[in-house]
Amino acid sequence: MKTSLLVGQSPLGMIPRILDEIEGTRILDVGCGVGVYGFMLRHRWQDTPIGFRQVRDYDRRDPRLDEPELLSGCDLTVHNLRRTAHHRSYDELVLASADALPYPDDYVDTLLCIEVLEHLDKPAALRALRDFERIARKRIVITVPRESLDPHTGHDERAFLRLDTPDADVQAWTFAETHRSAFSPAELRSLGFRCGRKVEPGPRAPLQLAMALWQTYGPPGGQLLAVKDLDKPERKSSGALPQAPTITEGFPDYRPAERRPAHTPAAEIG
Repeated sequence: MKTSLLVGQSPLGMIPRILDEIEGTRILDVGCGVGVYGFMLRHRWQDTPIGFRQVRDYDRRDPRLDEPELLSGCDLTVHNLRRTAHHRSYDELVLASADALPYPDDYVDTLLCIEVLEHLDKPAALRALRDFERIARKRIVITVPRESLDPHTGHDERAFLRLDTPDADVQAWTFAETHRSAFSPAELRSLGFRCGRKVEPGPRAPLQLAMALWQTYGPPGGQLLAVKDLDKPERKSSGALPQAPTITEGFPDYRPAERRPAHTPAAEIG
């Protein structure tokens, strides 16, 4: 895609909420796009709970926690990884699909999947969520739109998706932006997720609860933040990525063969 204006990302207001949910120092960003969260984690580590404690208790800090141990990112498109690599925020970048990830068990502490699942059909999205639990050791953090699909038709009815144009970039963009599944707060809770911010005991609990309810059930539109804590033992070995089946433009390519384009479409030309 030739313009960065057409690359979807979560709103700026969501960034501090997501940084506040980071656990541990090994993070995987599934569907990293152009690398917004990798950049923030690399350069604003102090805005994560671990980083904040390092600054607050600077004289007693553990230097090993001053920065992420591992920032790993994956995306489905070469164009996104090419742009992301330019900033050198991630320790590794690979081509992979969210529902067919190559990572070994317990590879990271926190797995992020921001504004991705709604672009998969429901079986693939559920398959991805199950795989996330295999890969992450401490926590899974996802966001999905509150209203991915029209409640009456069950399809993504946003007007811009019906643009009738021969422009290959626009066609590729509308295809990539189409929502194919939806998750409600009730469904996410049934899958073991907490929706909205965590409510801590104490005098601020009523305010935190009100904020969590507003963020989950507030006005139409916007994003739903969901977090799943995993009760796994301390990591003994993170393993390593298996050898990639192929290399595409310098990136290890783990995409299923049917998702690797035979040629580079116009939307992939940066």
